[in-house]
Amino acid sequence: MENPFNYTGIVRGNAFCNRQTEQTELLRFIKGSQNVLLYSHRRYGKSSLIYKIFNRLERQRPKIDTLYVELYGTLSEKDFVSAILASLNQIESKLEKLVKLVQSTLRTVKIGMSIDPITGSPGVSVSFDSGYNEAMLSNVLGLLGKISGKRKLMVVFDEFQEIAGYRQEGFEKRLRAIIQQHENISYFFCGSQRHILTEIFINKNRAFYKLAQSYPLAKIQTDQYVPWAQKLFLKTGSKIEAQLLEEIVARCENHPMYVQQFFFFLWEEKVRELSIDTVDEIERRILQSSQNEFLNLWDSLTLNQKKTLKLIILTGGREMFYANALQAVDLNAGSQVTRSLEKLVGDDIVLKNNDYKIQDVMFKKWMQAFLLK
Repeated sequence: MENPFNYTGIVRGNAFCNRQTEQTELLRFIKGSQNVLLYSHRRYGKSSLIYKIFNRLERQRPKIDTLYVELYGTLSEKDFVSAILASLNQIESKLEKLVKLVQSTLRTVKIGMSIDPITGSPGVSVSFDSGYNEAMLSNVLGLLGKISGKRKLMVVFDEFQEIAGYRQEGFEKRLRAIIQQHENISYFFCGSQRHILTEIFINKNRAFYKLAQSYPLAKIQTDQYVPWAQKLFLKTGSKIEAQLLEEIVARCENHPMYVQQFFFFLWEEKVRELSIDTVDEIERRILQSSQNEFLNLWDSLTLNQKKTLKLIILTGGREMFYANALQAVDLNAGSQVTRSLEKLVGDDIVLKNNDYKIQDVMFKKWMQAFLLK
């Protein structure tokens, strides 16, 4: 049996762990045509969950069509519209029908076939004959509304926080006004930069205030990981004690990507006796393989930001502003920590809940292993 664990891409099939509660709740929102703000920290399995739901919607009757729109890297309203148009082949795969569908609403837009130069996969190219104008936003979303008149839709805008950088006046207000008219579409606004997304949807002065049901994606619990992993390992005749798997999950702080990565390497060991020494060796290899990535991140920080990260580790993210804590990392004033934290939280390097935590558990372990000896 091939290694079922996957930590670098969309997790499918046997490698997908649980999320039964999330699937049930999100499917309920979709069937009721409710809008959802789905956000999580990076590599928590958000995209994998979305594709799992896509698969379930594909198999159910009556079928609900799905549209996944990748907004990462978009810089303007025009890019936003282009991203939607380029995704429409997910609903209509035949080019002739797709062109006819688009031109029934957007006569100045040209749709063609393109080939990804890296993957060789077919795609859709979009061009605007007479330039872009604001009416195209209403027209392209009106096209989605037209499609939804025949069948229910789930539309996913991934990395939705990108719209915060658009400079077109009134974009959010115009987008909200159109979306509110669609009674047979469930819009999912997804992303990983929580502070930007919550500002868009929770600020009373923003157009998207209360437009979607907030749904933060949490970590997967240990009692879900352990039986799932044991079942997969048993398929190769390897029986792994629950205590060892619990140790791995605890080291990863239940972070989905790192749990998958640990289990991937554990599977590759192919030895009859797996021990804590095996786990230690796998952790060492993971930290070594990420050395350049973590060094680049560390080198990009200011001196006070580096000291603040050390302060978080030394204090556990609590009671950080006492004089003895500041002195331990050679900081002179709490204001230095405050300014550094603002930047670190804004860059998603640090999380703020009741206390402060370094978001990437392996980056924290790398700091402990190589910088805090």
